[in-house]
Amino acid sequence: MFREREFEKQGMIAVKKKKSTKKNAVRKFAVRMVLLAMLTAAAVSPLHLGNAFLRSTDFDTVEVARKDSVWTIAARYTAKSEDAKDLAEAIIEVNGLPSDGGLRAGQKLRVPILKERLPKLAER
Repeated sequence: MFREREFEKQGMIAVKKKKSTKKNAVRKFAVRMVLLAMLTAAAVSPLHLGNAFLRSTDFDTVEVARKDSVWTIAARYTAKSEDAKDLAEAIIEVNGLPSDGGLRAGQKLRVPILKERLPKLAER
Protein backbone atom coordinates (compact mmCIF):
# COMPACT_ATOMS: atom_id res chain seq x y z
CA MET A 1 0.00 0.00 0.00
CA PHE A 2 2.79 2.41 0.93
CA ARG A 3 4.53 1.78 -2.43
CA GLU A 4 1.33 2.48 -4.33
CA ARG A 5 1.02 5.92 -2.67
CA GLU A 6 4.65 6.73 -3.47
CA PHE A 7 4.12 5.79 -7.12
CA GLU A 8 0.94 7.88 -7.28
CA LYS A 9 2.77 10.92 -5.88
CA GLN A 10 5.40 10.59 -8.58
CA GLY A 11 2.78 10.18 -11.31
CA MET A 12 3.61 6.55 -11.92
CA ILE A 13 1.16 3.68 -12.03
CA ALA A 14 1.70 0.71 -9.76
CA VAL A 15 1.22 -2.61 -11.46
CA LYS A 16 -0.14 -5.29 -9.22
CA LYS A 17 0.95 -8.82 -9.97
CA LYS A 18 -1.72 -11.43 -9.75
CA LYS A 19 -1.07 -14.00 -7.15
CA SER A 20 -0.79 -17.43 -8.66
CA THR A 21 -3.30 -19.55 -6.89
CA LYS A 22 -3.58 -23.30 -6.86
CA LYS A 23 -6.82 -23.01 -8.81
CA ASN A 24 -5.09 -21.05 -11.59
CA ALA A 25 -2.25 -23.55 -11.70
CA VAL A 26 -4.69 -26.45 -12.05
CA ARG A 27 -6.59 -24.59 -14.77
CA LYS A 28 -3.39 -23.87 -16.72
CA PHE A 29 -2.33 -27.51 -16.39
CA ALA A 30 -5.71 -28.71 -17.66
CA VAL A 31 -5.56 -26.37 -20.66
CA ARG A 32 -2.06 -27.56 -21.50
CA MET A 33 -3.13 -31.21 -21.28
CA VAL A 34 -6.10 -30.61 -23.60
CA LEU A 35 -3.86 -28.84 -26.11
CA LEU A 36 -1.33 -31.65 -25.94
CA ALA A 37 -4.05 -34.23 -26.53
CA MET A 38 -5.37 -32.27 -29.52
CA LEU A 39 -1.91 -31.92 -31.05
CA THR A 40 -1.21 -35.62 -30.53
CA ALA A 41 -4.51 -36.57 -32.15
CA ALA A 42 -3.81 -34.26 -35.09
CA ALA A 43 -0.34 -35.72 -35.57
CA VAL A 44 -1.42 -39.36 -35.31
CA SER A 45 -4.66 -39.10 -37.28
CA PRO A 46 -3.05 -38.83 -40.76
CA LEU A 47 -1.03 -41.95 -40.04
CA HIS A 48 -4.16 -44.14 -40.01
CA LEU A 49 -2.59 -46.50 -37.51
CA GLY A 50 -5.67 -48.69 -37.55
CA ASN A 51 -5.60 -49.21 -41.33
CA ALA A 52 -2.94 -51.77 -42.22
CA PHE A 53 -3.43 -51.19 -45.96
CA LEU A 54 -2.14 -47.64 -45.63
CA ARG A 55 1.10 -48.95 -44.10
CA SER A 56 1.62 -51.50 -46.88
CA THR A 57 4.72 -51.32 -49.05
CA ASP A 58 3.46 -53.84 -51.65
CA PHE A 59 1.07 -52.84 -54.42
CA ASP A 60 -0.79 -54.43 -57.30
CA THR A 61 -1.70 -52.35 -60.35
CA VAL A 62 -5.25 -52.52 -61.64
CA GLU A 63 -6.80 -50.99 -64.74
CA VAL A 64 -10.28 -49.70 -64.04
CA ALA A 65 -12.99 -51.33 -66.16
CA ARG A 66 -16.39 -49.83 -66.97
CA LYS A 67 -18.73 -49.83 -63.97
CA ASP A 68 -15.83 -50.45 -61.56
CA SER A 69 -15.83 -48.54 -58.31
CA VAL A 70 -13.27 -48.29 -55.56
CA TRP A 71 -15.54 -50.49 -53.46
CA THR A 72 -15.81 -53.28 -56.08
CA ILE A 73 -12.05 -53.29 -56.59
CA ALA A 74 -11.47 -53.42 -52.84
CA ALA A 75 -13.99 -56.28 -52.51
CA ARG A 76 -12.01 -58.34 -55.05
CA TYR A 77 -8.92 -58.15 -52.83
CA THR A 78 -10.54 -58.81 -49.46
CA ALA A 79 -12.70 -61.49 -47.84
CA LYS A 80 -14.40 -59.32 -45.18
CA SER A 81 -16.45 -56.18 -45.78
CA GLU A 82 -14.58 -54.49 -42.91
CA ASP A 83 -11.29 -55.09 -44.73
CA ALA A 84 -12.85 -53.90 -47.99
CA LYS A 85 -13.79 -50.60 -46.32
CA ASP A 86 -10.19 -50.11 -45.11
CA LEU A 87 -8.80 -51.08 -48.51
CA ALA A 88 -11.19 -48.70 -50.32
CA GLU A 89 -10.00 -45.89 -48.06
CA ALA A 90 -6.39 -46.82 -48.79
CA ILE A 91 -6.95 -46.97 -52.56
CA ILE A 92 -8.46 -43.47 -52.47
CA GLU A 93 -5.59 -42.08 -50.43
CA VAL A 94 -2.71 -43.86 -52.22
CA ASN A 95 -3.97 -42.81 -55.65
CA GLY A 96 -4.94 -39.26 -54.67
CA LEU A 97 -8.56 -39.79 -55.70
CA PRO A 98 -11.36 -37.43 -54.71
CA SER A 99 -13.09 -38.38 -51.47
CA ASP A 100 -16.07 -39.82 -53.35
CA GLY A 101 -13.67 -42.27 -55.06
CA GLY A 102 -14.73 -41.33 -58.59
CA LEU A 103 -13.01 -43.43 -61.28
CA ARG A 104 -12.86 -43.46 -65.06
CA ALA A 105 -12.47 -46.50 -67.32
CA GLY A 106 -8.86 -47.17 -68.28
CA GLN A 107 -7.45 -45.43 -65.21
CA LYS A 108 -4.62 -47.33 -63.53
CA LEU A 109 -4.74 -47.68 -59.75
CA ARG A 110 -2.25 -48.89 -57.19
CA VAL A 111 -3.90 -51.31 -54.78
CA PRO A 112 -2.09 -51.89 -51.47
CA ILE A 113 -1.59 -55.59 -50.69
CA LEU A 114 -0.93 -57.19 -47.34
CA LYS A 115 1.39 -60.18 -47.73
CA GLU A 116 0.02 -61.91 -44.63
CA ARG A 117 -3.45 -61.96 -46.24
CA LEU A 118 -2.39 -63.23 -49.68
CA PRO A 119 -2.82 -66.95 -48.88
CA LYS A 120 -6.44 -66.26 -47.84
CA LEU A 121 -7.09 -64.56 -51.17
CA ALA A 122 -5.55 -67.42 -53.13
CA GLU A 123 -7.97 -69.86 -51.49
CA ARG A 124 -11.04 -67.93 -52.70
